[in-house]
Amino acid sequence: MSEQFSSSRRHFIKGAGLIGGASLLSSSRAFSNGNTGLKTAKNLIFLVADGMGVGSLALANHWKLRHHAEPLEWVQLLENNNVQRSLQDTASASSPVTDSAAAGSAWGSGERVNNGSINYSVKGDALVPLMQYAKQAGKSTGLVSTCRITHATPASFAANVIDRDLEATIADQYLEREVDLLLGGGLEYFITKGRNLCSEFKRRGYSFVTDKAGLSNLSDSQRILGLFANSHLPYAIDRKNDPTFAQIPSLANMFKAALHPLSENDNGFILQVEAGRIDHAGHANDPAAILQELLEFDNCIPIALEFLKSNPDTLVVVTTDHGTGGCQLNGVGESYNGSGSALDRINNFRGSFESIERIYQKTGKFSRAHFNSICDLDITNDQQSVIVEKMLAGSDYMTSVIADAIASELYEETGVGWTSHAHTSEHVELAAVGVGAEHFPKLMKNYELNGIVRNTLRI
Repeated sequence: MSEQFSSSRRHFIKGAGLIGGASLLSSSRAFSNGNTGLKTAKNLIFLVADGMGVGSLALANHWKLRHHAEPLEWVQLLENNNVQRSLQDTASASSPVTDSAAAGSAWGSGERVNNGSINYSVKGDALVPLMQYAKQAGKSTGLVSTCRITHATPASFAANVIDRDLEATIADQYLEREVDLLLGGGLEYFITKGRNLCSEFKRRGYSFVTDKAGLSNLSDSQRILGLFANSHLPYAIDRKNDPTFAQIPSLANMFKAALHPLSENDNGFILQVEAGRIDHAGHANDPAAILQELLEFDNCIPIALEFLKSNPDTLVVVTTDHGTGGCQLNGVGESYNGSGSALDRINNFRGSFESIERIYQKTGKFSRAHFNSICDLDITNDQQSVIVEKMLAGSDYMTSVIADAIASELYEETGVGWTSHAHTSEHVELAAVGVGAEHFPKLMKNYELNGIVRNTLRI
């Protein structure tokens, strides 16, 4: 169906209304009608490994097979006969290579949009995000991310901005549209000059927490705002090795904490859970960081399946929005027999490239000794000079500078190669299980997911 809701679109853009109080467009491709013959799901759990290409999935799977003698939970999921496996074409309206805003908006609105915009059509119309329909149906809504919670992927289910960088506006829309649960990073967009949105959330009845202890001590809170870092949460490898991050919850911690309050709603819920920093590690070409981010995401899959077992009226989707970096485990050594030991050497990394950048930002100096202790690589004076010179010249991301400066050593040490620091156009994996999973086609365009989900949830 295609409907245009009358009233003020400006009112909606400010985030003040639900569907009936705004001028919005519902994509004609998003939803057919209420008589589809589908079984009805009460809940949707939507797990997103942002930026995970098939190469990074294989890297993590081979590592787990080698070190734990079992495949990833994701791979075990694909071996289940009750699971529907699809490949997604991830293109946006403006490019064969999508960004996260356009990819998430395809899911969130049922329409391909231009890179950089969130739930705005190519004609400039605000499109109804998925969680607005859920709210109209009386369902609870939740967003969980290791990124800023106002980042593109979580925002794509709940917000409308013409430019994804308008994160303070996204935070405001979360409040006005009453997203019930928000867990992640991004405190900087909730406390800005002249405004404290955290206080406003609390006045609306939200519990506000800032660390793991606060999250675990919550009781009987129906609405929760949890912000655990000023920007993105530190990488999983850094949370594991740096005791100063001990009070930052893992993605699995946040996921578990989200399920109880959301499931208290008799009408059901929609919950998106994003491992957003997989994408960042791909951009940085950081092999140890991307591996640990993928393993942390993988820990969320059995949580979802356990919930499904007790709540069979649930649809679980496990997917990614695009690949990043072209990550691949490559053949190393004679007859490629060195690839396994290269996987072992990734274990010697004791932090991300970002942890090295944090020291640089704090001290204004690049420490070769610190670098060597983190990465277990002895960089040369020339490589150190290249890194420092590029940073002094104004490079935006030291993490990418590091990867480029030591690319050959990284490849030789880990066997992990990269095509770029950018997103890729590859088709990506999707697994669906539970009510409605059988209606996901073997090959699909990303925007088609919206209609399947809405039909299954009857929203």
